[in-house]
Amino acid sequence: MAGTRSAQGRVATNTIARAAGEAVAKIGSLVFYVLLARELGREDYGTFVFALTLTGTLLIGAGFGTDELIAREVARNRSAAGRYLSDVAGLKAGTSVVLLSIAMAVVFVGDHDADARLATLLVGLGVWVEVMARSWNAIFQAYERLELVSVTLIVQRGLTAILGIVVLLSGGGLVAAGAVYLAGALVAFAVTELMWRRFTPATRVRPSRAGAWTLLRAGIPIGAAATLWVVLLKVDVLMLAFLTNNQEVALYAAAARLVEGTQFVAWAFNAAMLPWVALTTGAALARGYMLGLKLLAAGLIPVGAILACFAEPIVDLLYGDEYAGAAVPLALLGCTVALYGLQSFSGTLLIGRDSPGVLVRIAGAVVLQNIACNLVAIPLWGADGAAGVALSSSVLMATLTIWFGTRRTRAFSAVRAFGGPLLAGAALVAVALALPTLLGAILAGLAYAIVLAAVEFTLHRDDVRTYLQALPTKRPDAGAVE
Repeated sequence: MAGTRSAQGRVATNTIARAAGEAVAKIGSLVFYVLLARELGREDYGTFVFALTLTGTLLIGAGFGTDELIAREVARNRSAAGRYLSDVAGLKAGTSVVLLSIAMAVVFVGDHDADARLATLLVGLGVWVEVMARSWNAIFQAYERLELVSVTLIVQRGLTAILGIVVLLSGGGLVAAGAVYLAGALVAFAVTELMWRRFTPATRVRPSRAGAWTLLRAGIPIGAAATLWVVLLKVDVLMLAFLTNNQEVALYAAAARLVEGTQFVAWAFNAAMLPWVALTTGAALARGYMLGLKLLAAGLIPVGAILACFAEPIVDLLYGDEYAGAAVPLALLGCTVALYGLQSFSGTLLIGRDSPGVLVRIAGAVVLQNIACNLVAIPLWGADGAAGVALSSSVLMATLTIWFGTRRTRAFSAVRAFGGPLLAGAALVAVALALPTLLGAILAGLAYAIVLAAVEFTLHRDDVRTYLQALPTKRPDAGAVE
């Protein structure tokens, strides 16, 4: 956030481009999953979510940190883009076969019928295509062309939603939903390849085992952190499936899907910031970290508070009476919205400044805490217990990543970063609890904006000025590197 005007403008432009694309894509994704939940029912919807979670958790290990690695390294040296992409694609193609085979072995050994097995295969192939496409998107990220990533997201989620509406309303079931998911991923990957050829000057070379092995070794700390991070996000669903039943999975997934729909804000900001973080040091990095945390807190606290305070009417509106039990999980998970943004940005800082090992240790500790607590909470309280544990893990993860992030930047003011958003959040919750209606939600949002503006303009006017100066007035030079 600090630095030259052009650097600020590029970060802002890429954040807006990625966030806008994610927002549009999330609408399509929300339509698909809400319709999926309604048309399949809790049992088959829980099976679909289990298939997506199982394959997604395993296949995140396909590249094992190489996407973040090449995004960081290509930001520093763009001439290596083609070689990196070729080697990573070859590495992923080989490891994905093994990991997808493991996923299929799990569903064949488990008590799953033929439809569940076929759906898992189709969903797993779709996830594999997505995992491959992330390497192309990592190059776009390094080139600071996040609008290209947004295009692929919109194509995939939009097509999946359209096909899903047609197929599901025509009577298609679990297997048809898996085929729709795979089709959307394949078309989006084709679009990604076309944009690579059109907008990226790098030339790919033949993949080499030596290059792939070098990337794999360099990416191990990042991959370990990413794998643990995904395990942390997905292990609750897997444990619910093994310790309870698919109906509890469906309730938790219905709530989690709404919360996950807010994570694109953090993804967009982190993707735009990674190249900047990789190139920036000293006081500029410290101030940028503080301003980034404040921006995420200010933007995400009201979203999470609204989900938490109005969980019951939101669930009823979107899912209907069958999913009434998702209200408590949504209220608890809503409190994780801002925490996710803070911890993921802090993780981006640690990766960008060549400290992924710290993130591995943090994530490993939190995963152990999450699993241990879930072993107790899930048998006792089902989806509600899993959501409560997820909130406790988010608090721990955010606290640890921010603490280590501040040690890396060596300058930080928690009051300056979080004072305004927290005071404004308290005002929002007070109004929402006093007026639990649609009008109350509107007034609560207004109260938040007023209190936040009053605090920031009164106490931190220079921070406000920095944000305003970062707003892009024209598209930055995509070829420039600070």
